[in-house]
Amino acid sequence: MNKVSIVKCQNYEYDEVKKVLIDSFNNIGGIDKLVKKGMNIALKPNLVMALPPSKAATTHPVLIHALTDLLIDQGAVVSIVESPGGPYIKTSLKGVYKTCGLQDLTNKTKLTLNYDLDVEVVKIKDGLLLKKIEILKPLIDADLIINLPKLKSHGQMSYTGAVKNMFGAVPGAKKAEYHMRMAQYDHFANAMIDIFLSTKPKLSIMDAVVGMEGNGPSAGNPRKIGFIGVSENAFDLDYACLHLVGVKPESIPIIEQGIKRELCSSSIDQIELCGSDLKDIKKITDFDIPEKDMLNSILFSDNKLLKLFSKWIKPKPVFSSELCVGCQICAENCPVKIITVKNHDPEYDVNKCIGCFCCQELCPKQAVTVKRLPKSVQSTLNTAFLISPIIISNLTFWKKKK
Repeated sequence: MNKVSIVKCQNYEYDEVKKVLIDSFNNIGGIDKLVKKGMNIALKPNLVMALPPSKAATTHPVLIHALTDLLIDQGAVVSIVESPGGPYIKTSLKGVYKTCGLQDLTNKTKLTLNYDLDVEVVKIKDGLLLKKIEILKPLIDADLIINLPKLKSHGQMSYTGAVKNMFGAVPGAKKAEYHMRMAQYDHFANAMIDIFLSTKPKLSIMDAVVGMEGNGPSAGNPRKIGFIGVSENAFDLDYACLHLVGVKPESIPIIEQGIKRELCSSSIDQIELCGSDLKDIKKITDFDIPEKDMLNSILFSDNKLLKLFSKWIKPKPVFSSELCVGCQICAENCPVKIITVKNHDPEYDVNKCIGCFCCQELCPKQAVTVKRLPKSVQSTLNTAFLISPIIISNLTFWKKKK
């Protein structure tokens, strides 16, 4: 059984976060087991875009600060390595580091912010869809990668956590290529898993003190969750975190595919949850997260009738001309290049939309929301989609019998 440490953490006070991290390391066997003197350690946070910590879209700087101090005390050299959404260039990185509160950390602790833009092609031994991929070279060169995800809802994949956070190991605009090539949710989930396997972080630390629900991963609502999760197995960490926020883990494409590939536990009973205050952590029952769209595969069907049907029911981005400032970021980052912005009024071809919602994720003014069917209607359609093969099979059987 893989260990997942869950320790209660009520706020981002430095002393409390540091104590929680010490307890968490002890729960999984101690910091000495992983960190050795002289190690070059790369921290991979979630810095989706330039947003302040109060928005709960990025890994909180206090968690990074406390962790960095613990690692330096062990004699390690620590750096932040990340490729946020949008172009992977130094000016963009500087803006993200500053707004997310990491630039200030360099004055408080011996933390280095990476500006090395080199990439390297690596082969993925266990890749299902991807056999080789370009990865940030500073991650490849590190002796140890520590993954620092944020617990958030996600417009396309329902949830973003530990496994998906390593998508940031792919440089800038290359991310759009995977959205375009593997737009079906299950395909994209497997691509995320392949990318995770290419980096193989030894440890994942989930920032779930304050997470994000609703219109995530960048424009949702902060939600106090109240814990920090730590595990050497990112899949089981995601599974446990989803369980604690009341979301069925198997409903999340990455977890579903992870179970199929035998990388993830298929039951919470198969995971060893540890932490002295587990009983004090209340399970959330109303966490607002988009339901998986079971009809996504229809978009890529050759059946014209099904495609026409999907046009009316699929989730779609909605642009606010009142909030839009005409920055063109949505158009520049759309993988299929179907967005045009005229007079602060974005337009797009709904028939060609692949539902990646990069426009919503990267909009700096939160001028994009995702319009979905009511959850009750979506659940009914999902159920119908799941049982339709059974109905068709039975009808075929009775027709042959007759």
